[in-house]
Amino acid sequence: MEKIFTTLDAYTAGFLTLRHHIPSLIEQGNKVVFAFTVTDTLYSDIADYNAGAVVEALRLALAVKTLKSQIHSLRKNKDYVIRQEIKR
Repeated sequence: MEKIFTTLDAYTAGFLTLRHHIPSLIEQGNKVVFAFTVTDTLYSDIADYNAGAVVEALRLALAVKTLKSQIHSLRKNKDYVIRQEIKR
């Protein structure tokens, strides 16, 4: 069974996407959790982030913005499905 690392922190998730880890988005109540498959490099990349790894601010900002856009799309799509069910 594969191990999963989850976080609510968009900045950690953004950093990890810059390191080529792609999250799944999981809704938990009114929050969305970023879920990453544990790989050989995931925990070392998390340790780098926590130790203050240098990353270009614009790249991190764009990664976080992209993740937040994905969350918005997920919620909008869910809202659309609910509205369609109500119309039936």
